[in-house]
Amino acid sequence: RFEQQFGPIEGRPAFREGKWWTGDEDLDWIAELHDTGGDGVFGTNDTGEEDGMPTEGETNFDRTDLHESDQIGLTGFKLNRIRAGQGNPSTEVDNIVFFSSGENWPQRLYDKFTAFNPADRFDTGVALNYNIGFLFASGPFTLQAGKTERFSLALAYGADLDELRNTVRTVQRIYNANYQFATPPEMPTLTAESGDGYVRLSWDDVSERGSDPVTLRNDFEGYRIYRATDPEFQDPRVISTARGTGPIGNGKPIAQFDLKNGKKGFSNISVEGVSYYLGKDTGIKHTYTDTTVQNGQLYYYAVTSYDHGSDSLEFYPSENAIAVSRTPRGGTILPKNVVAMQPNPKVSGFVPATTSNVTKISGSGRGEVDVVVVNSDLVPEDHEFNITFRAASPESIRAQYYDFHDITTGQALFTNGYDLQGEGIGQVAAGLMPIISTPETMSIDTIRSGFTPESPTNVRFKSTYQYLLPINFIRPGYPDDISITFSDTYQDTSLGAIGLPKRPAKFRIVAHGEDEDLRLKFRFRDLDEDGTLSQAYPSEYIDVMTYDPKAPTRPQVTWRVVLDTTGQTERGPIQPPGPGDVYNLQVNLPLGADDVYQFTSKAQYIDSQLADEEFNQKPYVVPNPYVGSASFEAERFAVSGRGERRLEFRGLPANCTIRIYTIRGELVQTLQHDGSNDGYVSWDLRTKDNLDVAPGLYLYHVDGGNLGVHIDKFAIIK
Repeated sequence: RFEQQFGPIEGRPAFREGKWWTGDEDLDWIAELHDTGGDGVFGTNDTGEEDGMPTEGETNFDRTDLHESDQIGLTGFKLNRIRAGQGNPSTEVDNIVFFSSGENWPQRLYDKFTAFNPADRFDTGVALNYNIGFLFASGPFTLQAGKTERFSLALAYGADLDELRNTVRTVQRIYNANYQFATPPEMPTLTAESGDGYVRLSWDDVSERGSDPVTLRNDFEGYRIYRATDPEFQDPRVISTARGTGPIGNGKPIAQFDLKNGKKGFSNISVEGVSYYLGKDTGIKHTYTDTTVQNGQLYYYAVTSYDHGSDSLEFYPSENAIAVSRTPRGGTILPKNVVAMQPNPKVSGFVPATTSNVTKISGSGRGEVDVVVVNSDLVPEDHEFNITFRAASPESIRAQYYDFHDITTGQALFTNGYDLQGEGIGQVAAGLMPIISTPETMSIDTIRSGFTPESPTNVRFKSTYQYLLPINFIRPGYPDDISITFSDTYQDTSLGAIGLPKRPAKFRIVAHGEDEDLRLKFRFRDLDEDGTLSQAYPSEYIDVMTYDPKAPTRPQVTWRVVLDTTGQTERGPIQPPGPGDVYNLQVNLPLGADDVYQFTSKAQYIDSQLADEEFNQKPYVVPNPYVGSASFEAERFAVSGRGERRLEFRGLPANCTIRIYTIRGELVQTLQHDGSNDGYVSWDLRTKDNLDVAPGLYLYHVDGGNLGVHIDKFAIIK
């Protein structure tokens, strides 16, 4: 009966987890996803959270599990007229109170909702223009003293009947899914830096590693980037429902990056006539540079992650919210996936953060490793970092992941980096992004392979890998360099096979391991029986064998070595390998578990000599003239009318003083640069006495200390 209801027991989450708790009647509670404690929310440290066992109140257990509850359903409903609305000539009300006031309403309602004829349990009248109260009934059942029961109730609303039906269907899906809403991937953490005409965003990869609590699968699909000039992100909210009843979702992104997994285009499921755009298989990135910005304008950026939804469960794709809040005085509280940035030139002499050359300190793998700075503000001074590699299994030559560590602090900045193709789409930490490229497989080093210079033979060998075992599979003797040493006496005997008898050979084959050499077995086709390789393929060849440790008695052909007769005419008649001839087969390996790279960071700083040179290029005022307003002025918060006036002094050195004068030499205002790396100071067009400045021509004096001074003029037209 259980399997008829829920399917094979082997497919239940608790069975797969290997741990089942009494009370989890349908075997779907697992600690990783459901051990939230009694409040049903992770991170609150309440009773029972992460104690490894179910607690009353946790999802998918006992009474909070839809499939483990006894459902009665709605057995009665009454609409109660409490008070007539304004303009309603009727004064009739139902005089219902939810306690006994002599009219015995509880008993009367109980009798109504338990009437023998179901039609008698519901009212038929309709109340118009009334303040109303709804009374729902579910029963009868016995509620003993001290006993607790849980009720499920949904109130659905809609602008019309069709919209109401859609809402009810959504609520029903939530109920059928055991109250587990379709949830987006975990929210990424966004950081940013700005400069002259650009804002560069970077974010972590935490969104890519979780599992959906309903489907128990990793359904992450991609990232969306939004930009707005207001903290409520009204700019991108241009996507409305098909009914035109209002905006839907976060709006239109300025960029979108999604997995290359075939899930692209529009979702099959729509909400209010709007399908979700999943992307076009662009591939994932963790950085984005916006070069369409205007200096001085305050921008808000948000990066959201989204999933691809579930057609089988009828889940619309879910996306992180952009939850910016405002304080009563107009301040902003930004969530971790939102930043506010104002692009502008940096101060004179600004030098961005850099890194030393990346140096390999161990390992024999081949690849290119570089590190680029994506956020100078976050790069620490004189820290040592290393990059290590991990394979998916101990038997794999090539690494599948790389880890990034700050050696100075002992902190693992991130693990499981996966961009090993040098695409520049990998993870970012401490303002740095490693860019790593390494071959997919082992390859033969054609330059270093061949006979030694002292070998008297005039032949050449050609070696090829035979794909009986995976090319990246580590086993004894592979992927070691090997040597074939020839002699005038028999050194070894080949292995026999069907159609290929054992043959004595005037050579031996040795693999040069990291710790010791290993004699390798081989098969040998020797048509003229001279004990060496003297005829072209397919007449003669050497098959070098290795063994899978799981099948130690079954030799597998790994290398096939044959004569390469290309250009033999120029080299003369074949002189078969003999005494003194040594053939070396050397390989190039991709980056693997033994490889470690290291580098040092240098934080951003102000170069005094460069500051002196750049200060000579003169600070300037934007806009000049100021005519009524500046395009980058922000709107006022919660108050009508224009926002604060603002012009900016740009191209400034750090820690300078700006004095503004009338043309008569009267001091209007004094401004101080705060010593940051931002090369501008804004002025609200108010005097030192906090009065609005008059229109006219003004002089400004920039005192750069040791860098000198600069005097210029600007105009204000109101």
